[in-house]
Amino acid sequence: MKKLLRKLMVLLTIALTFQTGLGNYITPMSFAAAGPVLSVTGGSASFVAGDNSSSTPVAIDSGITVTADSSTTLESAIVAITGNFHAGEDVLSYINDGLTMGNITASYNASTGVLTLTSAGAIATLAQWQAALRSITYTDTAITPITAMRTVSFTVTDGVNTSSTATRTVTVTDTDQTPIVTTSGGSTHYISGNSTTSTPVAIDGGLTVSDLDNTTLSSATVSITSHFEAGKDVLGYTNDGATMGNITASYDALTGVLTLTSTGATAMLAQWQSALRGITFSSTSATPGQRIISYAVSDGMKTSAAATHTVEVTVIVPLSLTTSNGSASFVAGDNQISNPVAIDSGITVTADSSTTLESAIVAITGNFHAGEDVLSFTNKGPSMGDITASYNSSTGVLTLTSASSTATFAQWQAALRSITYINTAITPNTATRTVSFTVTDGVNTSSTATRTVTVTDTDQTPIVTTSGGSTHYISGNSTTSTPVAIDGGLTVSDLDNTTLSSATVSITSHFEAGKDVLGYTNDGATMGNITASYDALTGVLTLTSTGATAMLAQWQSALRGITFSSTSATPGQRIISYAVSDGMKTSAAATHTVEVTVIVPPSLTTSSGSTSFLAGDNVISTPVAIDSGITVTADSSTTLESATVAVTGNFHAGEDVLSFINDGLTMGNITASYNAVTGVLTLTSAGGTATLAQWQAALHAVTYNNTAITPITTTRTISFTVSDGTNNSSSATKSVTLHALSSLKATSNTLSVPTGQTASVAITAIFSNQAHIDVTSSVTWTVRNPAIANVTSGRVTGKTPGSTVVSAVYGTQSVDINVTVTGKPVSGSESPSSSSTNTSSSTNTSNSINTDTPAESNPSTPPAQETKTFYALVEIDRLAAYIQDALGGNSVTFQDAASHWASKDILSAAKLGIINGYPDGRFRPDASITRAEFSTLLVKAFALRSGSGTIELRDIQTSWARDSIEILASNGVINGYSDGTFHADHRITRAELVSMISKIMIFQNIQPGDAATFVDVAPQHWAKEIIELAAKAGIIEGKGQNRFEPDANLTRAEALTVIMHMLRENPAINKLLG
Repeated sequence: MKKLLRKLMVLLTIALTFQTGLGNYITPMSFAAAGPVLSVTGGSASFVAGDNSSSTPVAIDSGITVTADSSTTLESAIVAITGNFHAGEDVLSYINDGLTMGNITASYNASTGVLTLTSAGAIATLAQWQAALRSITYTDTAITPITAMRTVSFTVTDGVNTSSTATRTVTVTDTDQTPIVTTSGGSTHYISGNSTTSTPVAIDGGLTVSDLDNTTLSSATVSITSHFEAGKDVLGYTNDGATMGNITASYDALTGVLTLTSTGATAMLAQWQSALRGITFSSTSATPGQRIISYAVSDGMKTSAAATHTVEVTVIVPLSLTTSNGSASFVAGDNQISNPVAIDSGITVTADSSTTLESAIVAITGNFHAGEDVLSFTNKGPSMGDITASYNSSTGVLTLTSASSTATFAQWQAALRSITYINTAITPNTATRTVSFTVTDGVNTSSTATRTVTVTDTDQTPIVTTSGGSTHYISGNSTTSTPVAIDGGLTVSDLDNTTLSSATVSITSHFEAGKDVLGYTNDGATMGNITASYDALTGVLTLTSTGATAMLAQWQSALRGITFSSTSATPGQRIISYAVSDGMKTSAAATHTVEVTVIVPPSLTTSSGSTSFLAGDNVISTPVAIDSGITVTADSSTTLESATVAVTGNFHAGEDVLSFINDGLTMGNITASYNAVTGVLTLTSAGGTATLAQWQAALHAVTYNNTAITPITTTRTISFTVSDGTNNSSSATKSVTLHALSSLKATSNTLSVPTGQTASVAITAIFSNQAHIDVTSSVTWTVRNPAIANVTSGRVTGKTPGSTVVSAVYGTQSVDINVTVTGKPVSGSESPSSSSTNTSSSTNTSNSINTDTPAESNPSTPPAQETKTFYALVEIDRLAAYIQDALGGNSVTFQDAASHWASKDILSAAKLGIINGYPDGRFRPDASITRAEFSTLLVKAFALRSGSGTIELRDIQTSWARDSIEILASNGVINGYSDGTFHADHRITRAELVSMISKIMIFQNIQPGDAATFVDVAPQHWAKEIIELAAKAGIIEGKGQNRFEPDANLTRAEALTVIMHMLRENPAINKLLG
């Protein structure tokens, strides 16, 4: 607002009106406001440059005044160097004191020399502006400023009017810079040689020289200004010719002043610094103390202040060493590290002017032998201070040092007395050694003191060393067994001889004269000329080398070859002692233990009688276990290593085959390989770990087979032997009689079958020993008139009414069945009609991959008069014939089944030959059962044979139960998983069992609503309907509390119980089973 009013006043025109007699008129008048005014004081401000320090700024005009008629405040001001301004050195400065200068601030332009001051809002008063302008200073930052007078101009403005420029001058005076010399900290130590000149020391290697306005100096003085000893103290200087320019020096020995000059003052600052750092001090004074050394330098105009450095002068009296009389005695060790000997345990150290030492040298200076002579020092604690040592084995010099030279005389004397000599050679050089001692305190070194060490050699005793452990010898129970090498790891050595003369090997404990024998045989290659003789009465074997020429390696080979044997029947230990001699000394005895074990060989006992093998006639025969009753015993061993089973009587290569399959449970790690050329089956247990029981089970399982189409029927003799790795059993034999096929028999030679229906016939092979074998699935079937009927695996299907003959051929034998096909079904047939059978081609379309789920289409309901029956795959006549034949020849019992809840069914199944149990006489009824095992039980129990289905299961090719699995698959009993696998070795569940039997037995006239319901069979369970139907039919039972546990593993007992219940559902079969 003030600024606006000022502008209005400048332009304001005041009109005044005057009245006269002539009339009225107007006279215009203009008024302009007065601007601010600056007034400077007279004279000039004076600026003087600093000497080796920052210059002091000078106020340009501390008396300047500011006035204004029409304003009480100002807006800004300009202070500028307008005459002789020098950018880069001239500086105008302003600092607001915070009290008298209002809100005035400033900025300086170093390029133009203009200082601009402003008051924000133009509120600073005239008094505040005056205080601010009076405080403005000038300074020149150059070391050597330009001395032209500076003109400084002041102007102020109130925002409308600007003052006239007011000026004041500033004189500038240069100042010559004094050179500077600066010494480093600390002091320098000089060791005086007690009236002799010692090595001069550089006084101050860290001294520095500078001059702010000169690059060269003209001269310098270095003076000893305190405790100077004329004629003794010397300051030295030598120009190095490289870093010290043309500086020369002269020393005044009377005043202690060293004067240095540079001709023409051309030596540079760095050269003067190098020269002064090279000044040395030396002295012949015998008086210790300090010297103060003063340095001063001059540039020709000014001389620096003196800088001082202290030299500490120490005077040292020489050291002395005194060794004891006589010599130290070293004796080499015998087969051990030699004992070091102290060289001089009485040496003394003295000095007049020192209490500590810096280092010592102990050296073998006479008859030194590198590689064997060793000097050693071990610091034993406080008594030896901080003394350490290092030994140079190439020169024989032991150097001892004290860090910081703090070890005392007493500590050095203790250290030197402990220094030892040792010779590391087995056979040392025996020349007397001279050992020299010197010590130094860092300035003076003692004279050398010596002592001798005598060296004595020692003949080394030979050494024999036995290996660890013991040697095992198996005695043949009063017969000589194979001798054993006693110690194949024994070693022989002699540190100073390469040959030996003799040795003795003795039985020194539990020797049995006349039975125990030490044996030796020179191998002619590694044992030199060593011979031996054995004294059977004393048990001592003496070995000698004629002329003692046998080498250590030959003796070692000979002693390693010493053997022990015995006919003793008493087990126990024998201590064998070895000693060797080089002709001068005999070794200490070294012993090795022989553990004597008397072994009774294992034995085998075969069962009585012979084994019958039913030889196929132009067909593949079934292998037969050679002796399932053979027993294995051993008195002294619980394991065996191997066995051989061989056809030793009437062997026929190319047809006789011995086989073994490890059952994985009772036969340990026993494996076998058969040589078809020799008829030998070799069984082995890796590591000999299989037990006697496992070997017995394995030998029980060895089978004989004859692969010939028409085998040679002479009786074979089979020989068994076992070995525990040391002893072999005597051979035990068993005969295998081969029986030829005599004839074939059909269950019926006449058969009547309705058109479109199927009837079954079974074929039995009768051998020369009257053995009956069902071969229905193995015979070749033909029909004379295929238009009347066809036949598949014993199932005859009527096609057209009439008669024909069905022939079954097995090997060279055959049998005919007269078949009549009638025009209508025959009543009483055991097989349901074709419309109600579960055909073998049915497949499981379930997507489950966890179980054998039933097929989507269940068998249709058979005639109402039957409540239960089997599907057509179960041939009742064939099954009845099989059961009748089997019941006559089996009487197996199991030790773990007698009191079992399923004992009746287990024994019935054993009589039928469905199960055989384990070699140890047990059945293990509560063990789980695999899918392969259950499949085999079903095929055997129902005498099933292959159907017409073609389901391929890709993981059964190597399964032991492959044949049974394929029979079930071809009949639609199993379908496998959706990925084409069967998982034969998986444990079968209770639900899977029900699924499989539902494909064999059909439950008629039972509706799902009538079925039993188990609380743990979920509605969505894949086998729920089948489980409940089977339970209603009485074929299966729950687990109690109305539970079935469908996904639990089936046990062996449960499996047999279900199968036997199914068989008994047929009245004819039930009658046979009794």
